[in-house]
Amino acid sequence: MPERVDPRNLPSGYSPAFLELRDGLVCVADATVRDSGWLEFTEWSGTTGLLPPRECGRVKFIATELVEDELRRRIADADIRAEYGPKTEVSR
Repeated sequence: MPERVDPRNLPSGYSPAFLELRDGLVCVADATVRDSGWLEFTEWSGTTGLLPPRECGRVKFIATELVEDELRRRIADADIRAEYGPKTEVSR
């Protein structure tokens, strides 16, 4: 089973984005447009997929930032991080 992607700690090389699809706007953890025009993506659940050019409209990449004291990247917008982050926090 794929591992869930955390917007507060993005894997190296991930480019989160909003995708314009026929059914509406979708946010994904990673999006890459191939030379062929196909879009390769990873959902927040960790599931991957491909979309042909006719199935996807615009792709708007989401800004990320480096959290230097912890050496990790995260989505820069706090509202987006909260929306797509883990729904339950583990208290320690």
